[in-house]
Amino acid sequence: MPALLPQFIEAWTLTNTQAGWLAGIISAGYMLAVIPLVSLTDRWPARQIYLASSALSALSCFGMALSNSLFPAPGFRALAGTAVAGMYMPGLRALTHNVEGATRARIAAWYTSSFTVGASLSFLFGRIGMLLGWRSALVIAGILGAAGLLTAWAALPGGDSRREEEPQPVLDFRPVLANRDVLALIVGYAAAIWGCVGLRQWIVVFLTFCAGDQADVAAQSWMILVTGAVINFLGVAAGLIGNELTIRYGLRIIGTLVFVLSAFAGGLFGFTAMLPYIAVLGLSVVAGFIVQGNFSNLTSGVLAVADPQYRGATIGLYSCIGFAAGFLGTLLFGVTLDQFGGTSKLAAWVVSFGTCGLACLAGAAATMFLPRDIWHR
Repeated sequence: MPALLPQFIEAWTLTNTQAGWLAGIISAGYMLAVIPLVSLTDRWPARQIYLASSALSALSCFGMALSNSLFPAPGFRALAGTAVAGMYMPGLRALTHNVEGATRARIAAWYTSSFTVGASLSFLFGRIGMLLGWRSALVIAGILGAAGLLTAWAALPGGDSRREEEPQPVLDFRPVLANRDVLALIVGYAAAIWGCVGLRQWIVVFLTFCAGDQADVAAQSWMILVTGAVINFLGVAAGLIGNELTIRYGLRIIGTLVFVLSAFAGGLFGFTAMLPYIAVLGLSVVAGFIVQGNFSNLTSGVLAVADPQYRGATIGLYSCIGFAAGFLGTLLFGVTLDQFGGTSKLAAWVVSFGTCGLACLAGAAATMFLPRDIWHR
C-alpha cells in the first residue's frame, strides 16, 4: 500500500487523512484479531491457524483489486490485517517451540526480518502499478499469497506449537499485565512501530514532494520506489545487528540507545526536504536503518521474559498494542499533514515526522525501566 498510495490518492481523490486510513487500517485489523488468534495457539496447533489465515490474505488482495472507491477498500485492507494476525506471531511461536536462549533470539530475529523482506519487495508493486495499473499489482499479490499458502501447506511442521495440559482462558491478560518487564517491552514495541511509520508508510509520498516537478519522470519515480524498498529491506540488517548487540550488551542499553538515535534521525527527518534531492535520498536510507533497529531485539526480549504458561497471551497482547500504534501513527501522520497545509508544505512534513520522534522518546523511557539482566543467552 505505501508504494501504491500516490496512485490511490490521485485515482480516488483522497485527502491525506483518508490516505492515512487506507494505509493504516491493516494495522487496525491486525490489532483486533491478533489477541484471540495468537491466544488460541495455547489450545490449537499454530499450523491450522496459519494456513487458514494465509488463504484469507490471498482473498483480501483479490477483493481489494475489485474495489472501485474508498468505501469497500478499507474493509479488504482490514481483512488483510486479520490474516497477518493469524500468520505472523503464530508462525513465530511454531518455530520457537522447545527452543530457548540465544538460539531462540536468533530464530526470532531471522523470522521477524522475513516480514521486513516482504515489505521491501512489495515496493516493486508500485512499479507494476505504474506499468499495468494498481489492480494488476494487487492480483499478482493475491497470486503470490496463494503460492505462499501452498508452500506453508507443504513445508510447515504438522506438530503442535505448544498445547498446554491445562490451557488458560483465551482473554485472561492479568498475569501478562502483572509482569513489569513485559509491560515495558509492549510500550517499547508500540513506540518502535509508531516511530518508523513516516519512513515506512509515507516515504514514497514524501520523496515525491521533495522531487517536485521531476517526480513524474519515469527514472525519478522508479528511484523513489527503489528507495522505499531499500529502506524497508534495511530493516533486516538493522534488526539482526540490533539483536546481536542486545545479546552482547543487554536489552536496556541497546534498546534505549537505538530509541534516542531514532528520535533524532526520524523525528527531525522532515527538515531534510530543504536539502538537495540526492542528499534526501541518502539520508532517508540512513534514517530508515536506524529507526528499525529495535524490532527483533524487543520481540526476542518479550519471548525471554514471558511466563511460558502465558506465552501465547503475552505475544498476542504485545502484537496487538504494537500494531495499534502502527495504525494510530499512520493515521495521525496523515491528519497532521492535512492540519498543517498538506503534502506541499514543508512545515506539515516537519511536524508529522516530529510525531514519530516523540514516539521514539516514549520508547526510550520504557526501555530504561528494564532490568540489566535481560540477555538472550
